[in-house]
Amino acid sequence: MNLTNSIRWLIPALALLLLGSCGDEQIIAVGGGPTPDAQVTTSDGVTQTPAPVNAKREIVLLHDSSKPLALVVTDQVLIRAKVIDYELGGPANDVAVSYKVVDQTAEGDGSLAASQAISGGSGEVAVWFKAGLTPTVTYRVELSAENASPVIIEVQVSDTPIGDLAVNLSYEGPIAVKNVQVRLFHGSYTCGQFNPINVPEEVLGEKTLLGLGTNEEILFSDLPDGEKYTIVATAQSPSGSLAAAGCIDGVLVIAEEVNTVTLTMYLLTLNPAGTYDTVNVFDFTGAIPGQVGDVVDQIVLLFNDPGQFLLNQIKALTKNFIPAWVVDTAFGLFEDELASIISDWMLTKSPDWIQDIFIVGNDLTQVVDNLEMLATLQLSKLSNDYYIQGVLLWDGIVLYWTYGCPGEGEDGYDPDCGKFTFSIEAFINTEFPMDVVEGKFTGIIQDFDQFDIDNHVIKLNYGKLVIFVLNELLLPALSGENNLTDAMISFINCSGIASAFSNGVLDAIGATEANIEGFCEDAITLIVTPVEIILANLALDSQLRLQGHATLIDESQNLIVDHIIDGIYVGHVEVDGQEGPEFDGFWEAHRIDP
Repeated sequence: MNLTNSIRWLIPALALLLLGSCGDEQIIAVGGGPTPDAQVTTSDGVTQTPAPVNAKREIVLLHDSSKPLALVVTDQVLIRAKVIDYELGGPANDVAVSYKVVDQTAEGDGSLAASQAISGGSGEVAVWFKAGLTPTVTYRVELSAENASPVIIEVQVSDTPIGDLAVNLSYEGPIAVKNVQVRLFHGSYTCGQFNPINVPEEVLGEKTLLGLGTNEEILFSDLPDGEKYTIVATAQSPSGSLAAAGCIDGVLVIAEEVNTVTLTMYLLTLNPAGTYDTVNVFDFTGAIPGQVGDVVDQIVLLFNDPGQFLLNQIKALTKNFIPAWVVDTAFGLFEDELASIISDWMLTKSPDWIQDIFIVGNDLTQVVDNLEMLATLQLSKLSNDYYIQGVLLWDGIVLYWTYGCPGEGEDGYDPDCGKFTFSIEAFINTEFPMDVVEGKFTGIIQDFDQFDIDNHVIKLNYGKLVIFVLNELLLPALSGENNLTDAMISFINCSGIASAFSNGVLDAIGATEANIEGFCEDAITLIVTPVEIILANLALDSQLRLQGHATLIDESQNLIVDHIIDGIYVGHVEVDGQEGPEFDGFWEAHRIDP
């Protein structure tokens, strides 16, 4: 009988011995053990009333629950437990244990890092409890799980001898910085882990300065004595990009003292590598050299100031018969006033069909003073973070004209009416095919976000572009024709003129209507041919030689350039070996790859 009783008590005793091997853990009686009112004593002398014998699971706290867990402010502790499954006779795997603060003795900022933990093969779970900064608070934390009675453990947060940390910021970068954020972390977070583009949100303290040199104090007060901390700082450029950062760790707090440390911030490096959509706008007014420039200037003058254009032609013809100084003196007395009168009549008071010509023709001049070109920009780094190589792959050209578009305030008004985008392929199958090729350049980043583009060449046959706009866009808009001769024949209507002659007149001169129509068209061809010859001379090879500047913008605060703004170009047009006067332009780019 005594042997039987001994064996009966041996099994639960072995179970208790195995659980007791986990440090100072508290043990709850398992099924088949003592009566419900019995006490089980652990190796450290702690006792607790065991769970009812019919419980399926038990949550065993791996702490001495006879007294609260003791923490000081800013400290943290793992609340550990083990789940026992009575039916399996061992640890419970894959059981969700909920953690919850169910009560506290005063207002405080202590908190659990998670609200739930899942047991592993050993049946153990653990969640961090963070003491916060408020002392003299006791928290009651409840652990619960399905088919198990909840258990409570208390966490007591107490004060400790305190000191202060004062931070001086050092920065000698080439640009001013703003919105300086200084953050305080526990010493477990080190400078080796610090990444300025991904700073943890769970800070012990934070200060923000609008800028440096404000003499504003950066002080973190009432920190526990003997603790080590890490301090980090980040700052933005004047344009709002993440620009500078610094870190110092292992900073010790000394009781009743102010420990002053210097945190040095360094300028960060932007990465512009990637692919962008760009818009480039050039103003070539007066910048085209040689014969091409003369023709272009006359086209611009014709459509912007037709009166002056006509007077110039009259003066040029007159000088063939009268000395130039006499002509200049005579015209100088009334030239400006007369030119103004002629221009006003032709642009505002002439028949509608004449005004239509000038409306469309004036839009032609945008190729001179507002040429908008689209391109894909590819940037990559060269030998270091500051030297850049770029390739501009020209995609197309955007032209605007409002011929036939309702004006603002009129029915059907559309602000995008008159905007036409043409791909580079559209310039190939024309009378004068375009040869726009990619432009390659090198550049340098300085002062953090200032992008300087070196002098480089873009192959652009500017004269052919003018011909394309005239033949493929403007003349079809007016007449449906694609060359100047056919357009003029359409305007003048030789067939109508021939039919206006009476048969008697035709008989008297021995001609037919077909003869008259042919004579009319021959006359138009005779007049237009010199103009077409001049336009054909525009097809001389040309190129742009330019350099530029822009500002890089990191909108997402990750040191990757998102936009390139405030871009400018300065350069020259080179035609047939001649360099024209300086022109300017502006550009911008927006990232299209991740």
